[in-house]
Amino acid sequence: MSDVNMLRDPTIALHGLVKADDAYAVYYDETNNIRRLHVRADGLNERDPKCFVIAGVAHRGPPRPISLEALRSELRIQASAKEIKLKHIATGSFLEALTSPKMEAFLAWLSAQDLYTHFTVLDPLYWSIVDIIDSILAEAGENALLPWNQALKNDLYTVLRHDYETTVDMFRRYTYPDVGRARRREFVNELLDLLTHRANLLPPLRRNMLKGVLQIATRLDALPFLEDETPNVLIEGFGPFYLERIAMLKNSTHILDDEYGVEPYLSGLGLTNGAKPLANYRFASSHDEPGIQLSDVVAGLLGKFFTYVCVTAGEELVQDRQNLSAQQTRTLERLAALMEQSVEENAVFAHYILSERDRHGAAFFLDRTGS
Repeated sequence: MSDVNMLRDPTIALHGLVKADDAYAVYYDETNNIRRLHVRADGLNERDPKCFVIAGVAHRGPPRPISLEALRSELRIQASAKEIKLKHIATGSFLEALTSPKMEAFLAWLSAQDLYTHFTVLDPLYWSIVDIIDSILAEAGENALLPWNQALKNDLYTVLRHDYETTVDMFRRYTYPDVGRARRREFVNELLDLLTHRANLLPPLRRNMLKGVLQIATRLDALPFLEDETPNVLIEGFGPFYLERIAMLKNSTHILDDEYGVEPYLSGLGLTNGAKPLANYRFASSHDEPGIQLSDVVAGLLGKFFTYVCVTAGEELVQDRQNLSAQQTRTLERLAALMEQSVEENAVFAHYILSERDRHGAAFFLDRTGS
């Protein structure tokens, strides 16, 4: 049995999520689900993993009828298309999707229907390295370092993402995340060597802070999250991220697109709300649920957006933002306004598992002041 309050209560307290107990109908779809991420002899099983996104639409109260007839008419979607899909509205990269007048109209329609967007975004490679810092801070017991937690993860990721092939080769040689006790000091020393060789990637203060924390790690008796793990498996599956959404909004109704692997994962947990069984979610076919069809478009667009941010250098983000066409600007403003409105309704609707750098990049691009 798994009581969802054990998962949600610490997060609610830490972030002051005052509306987590409110009731919504929350519809889901996903994009870039690679099922599993692991290290093979020739590299990752997915060479360039994109941002995994669970996302969709939501509204207050219990599920209500959502009619798509007017939207289909406005978007001129052919009657032969049984469902609304992202491909009917926009194609190509994120910047290309912004050129679509249909996307602008779609986002405006969502807002007019009092529908909110929600999402969880996960950078798989960032998620794969956070256990290094978490292990060090947990074992060291240095409370003074806890406020630096996110900065340290960001800076270590900056060093490791600079050359993915070298990083993945290191993971392979140490059967990461199962580094083990015998090789942990050797592993940390290799991280220190990488930091030295890539010192110019970080400002001096941040570089020295990360160096100091890694040096602490060389003197520790254990790195708890890098021992007794499954060798070479970075992500076993994405079920836990669905669980996080269902737990955080435990009083809501969650309608999820049929997804191989997620349903048996959740049903096998024996979820409870205190002593009572928790039955706040169900799986459905997108053909039968207009809310899931809308979520297909939202998830697809946000998947393109966050992946674009994560793989684009800061200078290029600035240049792209400045060079948007009039249509791209209008579509982006619609997206930014809807996401902002949604977070104002409930901060739980936005869940980032991204580096500090990428969160800042996303916020910059969505800034409607254009600064």
